[in-house]
Amino acid sequence: MDSVNEYIDSYEDEKKEWVIAFVTFMRKNYPDWEETISYQMPTYKFLGQYIAFNATKTHFTLHTLDFVMLDELKEELTNAKFGKRCVKVKYKDKDSIPILFDACRKIADRSKPEDTNDFVI
Repeated sequence: MDSVNEYIDSYEDEKKEWVIAFVTFMRKNYPDWEETISYQMPTYKFLGQYIAFNATKTHFTLHTLDFVMLDELKEELTNAKFGKRCVKVKYKDKDSIPILFDACRKIADRSKPEDTNDFVI
C-alpha cells in the first residue's frame, strides 16, 4: 500500500468512516505535516512528532509519541484500551471521535517550535 487514499479504499463500513474522519481532520487542520504510510498505517509527521491511525477488526487505534497525551486520554476514555504508544477505541464508541480530534490538536500544539520572537532581553 503506497498512499493514504489506497489505505482508505481498502476498508468498508465503519472502519472506512473512522479512517476518513481522521484523514480528513489531519489534512484540513495540518496540511504542512508530512502524510505518508508507515508500518502500513496513515501517518502524519512534523518536527519529530507523529500521529498515526490504524483500523483493525474490532477497534480504531491512534498512535503517538506524546505520552502525556496518552495519560490524559486514560482519564477521558475509560472504555478504551491502551498500549505503549497508542489508544484503542471500539468503533461503536463514536463519542470518542471528538475527544481524539482534541488529542490530535493538543499533540500538534505541543509539537510547534517555540516562538523565539517573543524573547525579551
